[in-house]
Amino acid sequence: MYPILFQYKFIKIGGYGVMLGLAFYLAFMLLERELKIRGKDDELAYTMLLLIIPTAIIGSKVFHILENLDLFFRDPAEMIFSGAGLSVYGGFVFAIIASGIYLKKKGENFLEIADAAAPPMALGYGIGRIGCHVAGDGCYGIMTSSFLGVAYPNGIVPSTATVLPTPLFESFFSLMVLLFLLQFRKREMPAGRIFFLYLILNGIPRFFVEFVRLNPKIMFDLTQAQMVSMLFVITGIIGMVKTGRPSQKGSG
Repeated sequence: MYPILFQYKFIKIGGYGVMLGLAFYLAFMLLERELKIRGKDDELAYTMLLLIIPTAIIGSKVFHILENLDLFFRDPAEMIFSGAGLSVYGGFVFAIIASGIYLKKKGENFLEIADAAAPPMALGYGIGRIGCHVAGDGCYGIMTSSFLGVAYPNGIVPSTATVLPTPLFESFFSLMVLLFLLQFRKREMPAGRIFFLYLILNGIPRFFVEFVRLNPKIMFDLTQAQMVSMLFVITGIIGMVKTGRPSQKGSG
């Protein structure tokens, strides 16, 4: 594991930060391309990037605090200002809300832009989860003696026991979703359908991966991520129903 790639005096460059930066950059490049394909102003990708990065970080921190209120009340400053402790779903939720507000003010169709953003979100999520694995940030699975087991002795949150590398599971699922969406978007369909499908395909794997992760239970013996993923799936299903069935492009 490589939690710190480079350090000089007070300057530290971490593995997670590098992968997160790469995730944002590649997602931005793909979003720019998707907007061009859809006849949208690709300059919108720059604005969206500048909006999403801070709101995603804030949302990630807020959700992490809500998931660990006992630690927050014990040392609020450490929880707020620490570079560790970020919830991916918190970033997703805050970024989606902020983007919706911005796009409405700009007079853009949110669902059309969300469709363009769905593949980039899958790409960014997949690469970001690799960053969790590289840094050994503690979002591991349960202990295992299977060939899938990985130890994180040098991670940010060390583990000498072999555990399930759940970040890699999520990364694999997300990159498979990316490939599927890139094919699915070639069809002609109502606005929002790709985005709603992404919510479903993101939520289902995350819901089941949480059963082998070491996250605290919040309610009904479910983790915070499971409740959010259920919300994603329900929202996606409702959206898919409301947008109707996709129609294939005519051949010839």
